[in-house]
Amino acid sequence: MTEVNWHAQCAMWEGRVLSLQLGSASNAQAEFALRPHLSRLRNVGLGRRGTWERTDPLPHQALPAFSDDELFDLASQVIDTLNDSGSRTTLPFGTVLESRELGEILIGGERWTLDAGQPGLHPVWTTRRDAHGPNLELLHRLIAKKTRNLACRCLGLPQPVLVCDVDERNLLHFAPLAEAGEVVLQCWANGTDAPRFCGALPEQIEAFAEAIVKDMRVFWKRRRSIARQAAEVRAIANSHVADNDAEVDAIIVDMSFQSDDNNLDFHVHYIGVDVALRRGLVLGFIPAFRRKLIENGQNFSSPWGVSERKKERAALNKKGADGRITELAASVLASGRVDPKQVLADLSSAYHTTVEIHTKAAPIFATFYWADGTIRVELIRQGSLDWVGDQLELYGIELPEAKLVAMAGRPISDLAELPFGGDILVERIVPIESGMRFHLSEKTFLIEFASGNTWECPKGLL
Repeated sequence: MTEVNWHAQCAMWEGRVLSLQLGSASNAQAEFALRPHLSRLRNVGLGRRGTWERTDPLPHQALPAFSDDELFDLASQVIDTLNDSGSRTTLPFGTVLESRELGEILIGGERWTLDAGQPGLHPVWTTRRDAHGPNLELLHRLIAKKTRNLACRCLGLPQPVLVCDVDERNLLHFAPLAEAGEVVLQCWANGTDAPRFCGALPEQIEAFAEAIVKDMRVFWKRRRSIARQAAEVRAIANSHVADNDAEVDAIIVDMSFQSDDNNLDFHVHYIGVDVALRRGLVLGFIPAFRRKLIENGQNFSSPWGVSERKKERAALNKKGADGRITELAASVLASGRVDPKQVLADLSSAYHTTVEIHTKAAPIFATFYWADGTIRVELIRQGSLDWVGDQLELYGIELPEAKLVAMAGRPISDLAELPFGGDILVERIVPIESGMRFHLSEKTFLIEFASGNTWECPKGLL
């Protein structure tokens, strides 16, 4: 059995303790949480190479060296590791668990996190990025408690919003406030400082609630000034949609980085054609300096999704395509290692989807996502492979200088055996710390969702 499966098995019980206690357990709490699962632990055997193996419940194979008290003690050590950034625990057969930042734990170098409300630990790449679940409920309770005697409590509680434009933004928005010119107060869901909102520890959620309440107080105090400035912003935004099939959805301000500024930067959410070539949210940004320039007669173009992407979509549809797709993403879909129909079904309504691809070594996590009308994919195999855009990093390999030069213009498969993308051409290779970085020349194709067919994209549609 692979080391990865061992990680999954240890996460089955260690992660159950962690997630049940949300990272706040004492030794006594660990014992209370773990005791109901001892019978399951006793049905997990130890492999000869220090790997966990699922076996039939044979008493002579089942953890003979560990008493209940020893298991409780080990569980509490794991909890302490998760709670203490920079700490580490070595498990009985040598695998190291370490915490480099709160809300995440490395198991043998692989990134795992809690998912509040769900048992066990989970690979970071498989967890949701938005604010949701018990941690959102906790955040709401804390904000309500901290504002119960404050005037800003009338703002209510923030709700999750997703906007995909140049990047994916998981946000928290309050309802528009009439006294502030119907402006929306915005916070970022990653304000917990944990890799994922769902993996944040209670103390991180509390600190986040404190920061949000601070923003609420500043927003409320400055609501009249915000309303005056928002009127200028709204006039500019309305001019952007005037001759386009689009509308202004919200005028937004983020106070976290400009609480002391007199003139504020504003975000604008439009309803137009989004990055997935669907009708949806389009992001705009109108900083204070731009308002001044516009006042002096300078013109600025509207966001692409407001004015131009509708024409782009029509041109793609005329070719029978629903969008574009990169050579790597098309290769992964055609590899037989993922369900292409399911991936495309997910992307027909969502902005991204993540698939775990099992290999002889550790799994590869493939995240397919929309970016400016094109389906892309990022591939990560912790500690050995990181493929983002036109750059592939392989760790633990060295190449002589002559080989680096000779690979220019050659397919990756001439050098490395990969489950997909082997036909993509190498432009150059540069050494990096602990490995090599491949700069690649990737083609772009058109794709039709119903059939999954892909074909080369004409230059005019790139």
